[in-house]
Amino acid sequence: MRTAIYIRVSTDEQAKEGFSLAAQQDKLEAFCYSQGWEVKKVYIEEGHSAKNTNRPQLKLLIKELDQFNVVLVYKLDRLSRSVADINELLQTFENNSVSFKSATEPYDTTTAQGKLLINIFASLAQFEREQLAERVQMGMMKKATLGERNGGKAPYGYKLHNGKLIINEEEARFVREIFRLYTNGKGIRSIVLYLNQFGINKDIRTISRMLENPVYTGKLRWANNSKMDSIIFAEETHEPIINTELFEQAQALRKKRSIEGKKTTSPYPFSGVLKCGRCGSSLSGYYKKERGTKHYICISKKNKGTCDLPMFTERALVEVFLRSLSPDDPDRFFNLVKDFEINQPELIEQERMLQDIQHELDSIKTRKKNWLLALGNGVMSQDEYISMTQEDTKREVLLKEQLEHYSSNEVPLDKETIISLLKDFRDSWETANEIEKKSFINELFEEIVVDIPKDYKLGRGRTPSVLIQEFKLG
Repeated sequence: MRTAIYIRVSTDEQAKEGFSLAAQQDKLEAFCYSQGWEVKKVYIEEGHSAKNTNRPQLKLLIKELDQFNVVLVYKLDRLSRSVADINELLQTFENNSVSFKSATEPYDTTTAQGKLLINIFASLAQFEREQLAERVQMGMMKKATLGERNGGKAPYGYKLHNGKLIINEEEARFVREIFRLYTNGKGIRSIVLYLNQFGINKDIRTISRMLENPVYTGKLRWANNSKMDSIIFAEETHEPIINTELFEQAQALRKKRSIEGKKTTSPYPFSGVLKCGRCGSSLSGYYKKERGTKHYICISKKNKGTCDLPMFTERALVEVFLRSLSPDDPDRFFNLVKDFEINQPELIEQERMLQDIQHELDSIKTRKKNWLLALGNGVMSQDEYISMTQEDTKREVLLKEQLEHYSSNEVPLDKETIISLLKDFRDSWETANEIEKKSFINELFEEIVVDIPKDYKLGRGRTPSVLIQEFKLG
């Protein structure tokens, strides 16, 4: 029997309980030896939960099923803890004439009784997983209501010390800048470009989430990205980086922009920026209930019937849109950009000025630390300390004013920064929600001009491909 061994662990706790990868592999290879089976391949799945089948090694195993006669696991729950997934996998094995065997459980999937037994065990495994998840969730909810952290890494601007959030001043000053720039009217794209000047790579989605996170006012928030209602502990649990007034000002501005701007709450990410390549009108979103698909249609065609641009699906648009953002072929994108000019000398000069200012500020900070140390050790008197730091303090105020002046102006777009922005969002498109997608598109683009190939002929079940004729940066 040509055998495929599948082994999996998802946590350190499972390894401690005897489910380690090495332990599973040893026992399964010994089982194959006792049965006279040939081990053709071992699929090792590390760090993946059995809550679904979205696992790289399991996908590879299914792809290579034609090489085996039997799939062997240590326990059924190593394969899956979902009844639906178990049945689907068993059906896939059966369709490929591959048997399934658990080394520690008596399953015979060729009989009705065996299939019933395996469903019972799978149901128990699923029940155990869901019950454990409920207990963990209740425990985390309890901690959140008491103002205790539920783990995870420290948010940008903080560091962890003995499980507590402590301000990381090197990062916190940029957090303050983010809120200051935003409440002074700068867009998120401008803030991203500004941070890039200091080597800080934060994408639009990250900055958006930072602006909405009350952690910077000293409060803890839990379950914000889940389907549950988020919990915000009302009292301060750690030192705030910004005050509540500034945070509330940012929230009010975000709400105002979502209403008065380009309707960032719309379920159609491209609405507001799409322009018809035939008549110049805007395109609006349209949902087909019978198909459950999103489409875009030219307003002139929809309202007046004066345009012949066929309606197209959002899926077709996204396909060509993401292909245009490929960092492997940036010229594909820039060839479609209208009126894109780079004032390279100005950009280099501004970067140099920002770097010089920051370097001098860092030097002043270092000198002040050294003089403070000398004062504490009695090397210099208090009068000498004041005399030495007085000039630097004046210079520091002037430099910070210059830094604020440069940051208050729009940062010029350069080719590398645009490519970086496009790559960041292209990589996170699948996991971004509709609001995040729309926010990115509206921040970067003023217009996207589209058309449909001239040779397209309308027909039942036929979906036109999309041509992007032009990008206009915002």
